[in-house]
Amino acid sequence: MGFGSDLKNSHEAVLKLQDWELRLLETVKKFMALRIKSDKEYASTLQNLCNQVDKESTLQMNYVSNVSKSWLLMIQQTEQLSRIMKAHAEDLNSGPLHRLTMMIKDKQQVKKSYIGVHQQIEAEMIKVCLSILEFNLILKFAEIFYPV
Repeated sequence: MGFGSDLKNSHEAVLKLQDWELRLLETVKKFMALRIKSDKEYASTLQNLCNQVDKESTLQMNYVSNVSKSWLLMIQQTEQLSRIMKAHAEDLNSGPLHRLTMMIKDKQQVKKSYIGVHQQIEAEMIKVCLSILEFNLILKFAEIFYPV
């Protein structure tokens, strides 16, 4: 039951819109969590690679050449990239993902509140309609049994 002829489907439309928004936010959260997970795994893999190369490089570093210097620089840059990626993944987890989670909870609470308020208004409208019908019925009864 709507509040007027123009607003019959508005409640359903608002609920659909809220559902779509929640679904979109949940999807963004899911992909953001996957991105964080894959970035952490990639950073860990890079760090493991660098650790393994460091172990073998320290054993075989008798001769220092331009190639070995370049190799060490590449390993250092890879370690730095690993640390940066891990830090960015942690920042993404503690910042935007946390805020997105809070936004989803807020949207769910807003939807719940909206449904509650809508039900209260519907109940009040039904009471008013019933009292109007009752009043009209009493008037008709009075007209029939107590004509003027």
